[in-house]
Amino acid sequence: MKVVLEKMVRPSLGTADKQQSHQKEVDDFSVFESLLSEISATYINLPLNDLEKAIKEDFARLSKALSAEVCILYVREKDRKNLQIMKPSVWYLDESKESNRYIFKWFKKDPKIDSGEFSFLFSEWNRGKSISWIVPDSIPEEAEKEKKSLMGNAITLTQGVPISFAGSLAGVISVSLTSPNPCWVWSDDQIPRLRLLGEVFFNALMRKRSEEKLQKALSEIKDLKERFEADYLYLKEEIKGEYEGVVGKSSALRNILGKVKQVALTNATVLILGETGTGKGLIARAIHDSSGRRERPLMQVNCAALAPSIIESELFGHEKGAFTGATTRRLGRFEAAKGTTLFLDEIGDLPLELQPKLLRILEEGEFERMGGNETIHTDVRLIAATSRDLEKEVAAGRFRSDLWYRLNIFPILVPPLRERKDDISLLAEHFICKCRKTIGKKIKVISLENIKMLHGYSWPGNIRELSNVIERAVIASVDGCVKIEIPSHQLSSVKNIKTLSEHEREYIIEILEKTNWKIKGVGGAAEYLDIHPETLRTRMRKLDIKRSNLVDNRRPRS
Repeated sequence: MKVVLEKMVRPSLGTADKQQSHQKEVDDFSVFESLLSEISATYINLPLNDLEKAIKEDFARLSKALSAEVCILYVREKDRKNLQIMKPSVWYLDESKESNRYIFKWFKKDPKIDSGEFSFLFSEWNRGKSISWIVPDSIPEEAEKEKKSLMGNAITLTQGVPISFAGSLAGVISVSLTSPNPCWVWSDDQIPRLRLLGEVFFNALMRKRSEEKLQKALSEIKDLKERFEADYLYLKEEIKGEYEGVVGKSSALRNILGKVKQVALTNATVLILGETGTGKGLIARAIHDSSGRRERPLMQVNCAALAPSIIESELFGHEKGAFTGATTRRLGRFEAAKGTTLFLDEIGDLPLELQPKLLRILEEGEFERMGGNETIHTDVRLIAATSRDLEKEVAAGRFRSDLWYRLNIFPILVPPLRERKDDISLLAEHFICKCRKTIGKKIKVISLENIKMLHGYSWPGNIRELSNVIERAVIASVDGCVKIEIPSHQLSSVKNIKTLSEHEREYIIEILEKTNWKIKGVGGAAEYLDIHPETLRTRMRKLDIKRSNLVDNRRPRS
């Protein structure tokens, strides 16, 4: 075998010594061939989790087979300007030797081979040429910086074999000595085998990198899938929602919508207060739909509807095995709602032991799943609502004062329906239109008498109760006529209220008496009422207004 390092000084050998030396070379070559076969076979089906450990062990075996003290695999970086050592798995260094302390310090600095600084090496490797140097004797003058670096790390002998991938330099496998060894000989036959080993290691690492990228991509796809499924679930639930939009024109409602406009484009926490059934959820939706997060659906949790044993998992999620029955990892609402708005209805019913966890999210934007220790950061805009008096709950020790202050940044009070009388008729028409579609009945416009009854009721159940009353009336309607039935406990307050027809009859009679029952002409009742005389006569017949009847009713009886 041809000796590559011809400048190495070797002692004169006798015939017996030459035979012994030749036999050693043959034995070493056999060991190297055997190692090459074993390593090549090892990485065919090696699990990726075992890869780094296997490479580290094989680098030690390779160094031992070559009587080398340093063995490194360099991989070209993405910018293709430098070669990077992929620590800790792809290099070997005998740390027990005193002469290796310099290169050990170099390793700790996260070293790179810079293409600009070591241009000679890069030029040779890019052409596919191996470098075999005795330091400093065989290093050419053009490689002055390479020489200085090798001597600074106490390298005495070094071999660098380039690894090509897709026709360009992908990496370099390097073996070196830090102490003189005149018996260390490289043959032409060993270089391609070392290159082959380098390719085996490099391909295994690239496979691991590709697998990690694939796993990361699959994880991201899984997270997106879970998020899209959550979005679909919420959208599906919202399509089935009780209301379609905010309805009304009262000053109270206009005041609320003005506040919605003020706070919508901020990320401020909003607390919506009001009695049950006043439409707090609609106000929360109005805020979300006007915000910068409207591209994703508003997510909702009713804290009063969940059992205390499951509400923590629902809000914050859980890891597999966190409790009996937790067979898989589950995303909580705060994790699924990242980038959108989460509406916590009936926040006053949140268990006291979970309130610090909610406070941490509001203050720091982070939490942990049940059974987990990974801190999860989330970007959620929180809107809360309650029908409770939270100040009284704080005083009674059922609600944390610090959480109350953190929630109460921008409160919106939704008034009860009894304080929004102007909206009742519009809401009634809205629910009738809704029932037409769902029930499939043709309903006429609600009568003025029914509207009067609706206005006379106090509506303790607010908008929800009005919706139920209208739906019940539509179901019971006959021939398109809706008959409103006010709950019995309120009928007594409605009985004494006059209908619109009764008011109209009394007003017409009052005008007729002022005009001495003159209907048409200047100073007649029709002129006062600003209607045509024939229209007035028609209304009088319909309302049974006759002068003779009125005179007879008012004449004193004997």
